[in-house]
Amino acid sequence: MKRGLGSRRAARFGVVGAVLACACALGFGASPVHAGRGAVIVPPSVVHTSWRSPEMMTKDAQPRHDVLRDRAFEALEAYENAVASKDPRVADRYQRALASVVSIVAARTFVSRSEMLAAWQSTSSRHQKAILVGLTTLGAGYLFGSDNPKKGLDCSGLVAYAWAKAGVSLPMKSDRQIDQSREVSRAEARAGVIVGYPGHTMIYLGVGDIVLHSARPNLGVRVGPINWRESPNVRFADPAPES
Repeated sequence: MKRGLGSRRAARFGVVGAVLACACALGFGASPVHAGRGAVIVPPSVVHTSWRSPEMMTKDAQPRHDVLRDRAFEALEAYENAVASKDPRVADRYQRALASVVSIVAARTFVSRSEMLAAWQSTSSRHQKAILVGLTTLGAGYLFGSDNPKKGLDCSGLVAYAWAKAGVSLPMKSDRQIDQSREVSRAEARAGVIVGYPGHTMIYLGVGDIVLHSARPNLGVRVGPINWRESPNVRFADPAPES
């Protein structure tokens, strides 16, 4: 009888000890986890706030690997093959790769896939290449004054890098990039043109307010909407109006 009572007391003390250990761990900043059928499951919110390896994560704690970036690299390779070949099948492979990229961008930005695909297909091949090159830098961190995606990019650095690969040299100053290009109205703006307001330039993705840009130090290169509230003086300019 005493043995049974002692066992129950030991079990209760064990449970209390486990609870106190968990409480202490949480109190001292350990990542909270919960178990399901014997497996330890870490909530995504915990991963994003506690795992900040600079080799694997961007400054806003997002994984550097991005399927959209992968598809952009594939589409860029298909673009180069299509340019070098007269085979219509090669050109068709590029169009399918381009459509795959558009599908992901449209889904992420909640815009019409058909509208975005039409916008990208109707712009020049040079503009298409600038967009695809820009998308291959997704996840790169922000680095002021840099146009090297391996180190980081600022806003004008991203625009200059993407358009340099498309054969157009642009200065590393956001206002000068607009001034050097031919200004167009929003209605005339094609996918791939520069969007800018004082102190910031972006690459327009052809539908609504969607742009590709190196946002700011805690964000880096990403796709998203123009922040119209930040400046009412948004301008559109085409670096290659003749193409």
